[in-house]
Amino acid sequence: MIYGRSVFHIVASLIILHSSGATKKGTEKQTTSETQKSVQCGTWTKHAEGGVFTSPNYPSKYPPDRECIYIIEAAPRQCIELHFDEKYSIEPSWECKFDHIEVRDGPFGFSPIIGRFCGQQNPPTIKSSGRFLWIKFFADGELESMGFSARYNFTPDPDFKDLGVLKPLPACEFETGGPEGIVESVQIVKEGKASASEAVDCKWYIRAPPRSKIYLRFLDYEMQNSNECKRNFVAVYDGSSAVQDLKAKFCSTVANDVMLRTGLGVIRLWADEGSRNSRFQMLFTSFQEPPCEGSTFFCHSNMCINSSLVCNGLQNCVYPWDENHCKDQTAS
Repeated sequence: MIYGRSVFHIVASLIILHSSGATKKGTEKQTTSETQKSVQCGTWTKHAEGGVFTSPNYPSKYPPDRECIYIIEAAPRQCIELHFDEKYSIEPSWECKFDHIEVRDGPFGFSPIIGRFCGQQNPPTIKSSGRFLWIKFFADGELESMGFSARYNFTPDPDFKDLGVLKPLPACEFETGGPEGIVESVQIVKEGKASASEAVDCKWYIRAPPRSKIYLRFLDYEMQNSNECKRNFVAVYDGSSAVQDLKAKFCSTVANDVMLRTGLGVIRLWADEGSRNSRFQMLFTSFQEPPCEGSTFFCHSNMCINSSLVCNGLQNCVYPWDENHCKDQTAS
């Protein structure tokens, strides 16, 4: 729990909303219970072409002490247009330091900022440069107003306008799990999910045994169109494939190992028709945190892995403790 705040999460496939207590001008407000009743962050409707979401209680006054996050995700090769209804009012302040709406061009709170808005004039139409918009609505403890209603729709990404009408993407999902395993891009063609010339948006769902987490290590990685994330990327999700669980995204020349906090990992490969030589191979290892049980091996990196993985020819630990001295053991 964050001191002085209660947190509430609502998750939808296109929008993620959460609310939390907020304070004004440095005033602290202490909650008495981590299970304090939460308040919903407005309403929303969604459909294939877009959706509508609102501030809490709209068109009545929004409540005080609220912070709501809305994340909108479009499909590959699409962008987002965001429109605020003219029936709009948010407490005005210098540089919108108090109640405000903040919009960022991407999926995170540190994505490039598009603008911060408040007052009686609704914001102009906002267009994303890619597939995501991150929107925050903040209300302090004083001077509530009507709030806002916003609608969004998906539009073709102008970077792909020369491609004409695009074919539907093939269904492409894989399921795996256990103490260890390998997921790799060559499975797409080998298992008949798509041809070698089709654009793909594939997901691998990795499920660890009970009470276990997942460590992911790249064995091979190369993007055909390096640094062009709209054309090809490998993404890692921790807990679900929803945007709020996005852990890491790679589209340049380097991909780092990833330690997940849950027992469900999702690997996603997007590659357009001109990026199908993009490839990856990833080793996943299920682990538990110490103290290690009798049937496990201690990796000296806060990991206990299955003893069957020791000296198997693959480095399952973060550091190669599991493969050290294997020649000595074979010789003896």
